[in-house]
Amino acid sequence: MRLIDRKFISHAPNYLFQAALATVTLLVALIVGNTVFGAAIVVAVASTAFTVFVIPHSIASSPKRVIGGHAASAISGSIIAAILAVPAVGSFGEQAPVLIHVMAALSVGIGILLMAVTNTEHPPAAGTALGLVTDGWSWTALAFILSSAAALSLIRAALRSKLVNLI
Repeated sequence: MRLIDRKFISHAPNYLFQAALATVTLLVALIVGNTVFGAAIVVAVASTAFTVFVIPHSIASSPKRVIGGHAASAISGSIIAAILAVPAVGSFGEQAPVLIHVMAALSVGIGILLMAVTNTEHPPAAGTALGLVTDGWSWTALAFILSSAAALSLIRAALRSKLVNLI
């Protein structure tokens, strides 16, 4: 078992460039968003950055999957968050926190179903649905997620010829 990937020696510049690109892109997204979102939302976007810059030529990194997957999960998370915003449901959720867990899991399941049905599967996008329910829904969070997915896709498209799959 090797600790260092054999491809690292021959592709060291790509490893460094693509890791730096992921870092800078996420930093810019967080600064432009000027908001610290809950962990699930940030992890979803960070996981997308990993996918886009570590395996840029995989199907999961295609703009259709990145943007479409986050959009499908945003729809699911938004619907479930809207249900939880109904006063009777929300007050019950405060008394029985397990309801929030059930609804969060349901948002992920529906998001997965929407991604599969629309052929926009992007595993990191599951965190979008989860985050919009557990971290709280807002227009700012929604805009952050979708603009980050679009920005990552644009950067990948612009630099695709310079990027290599690192795994």
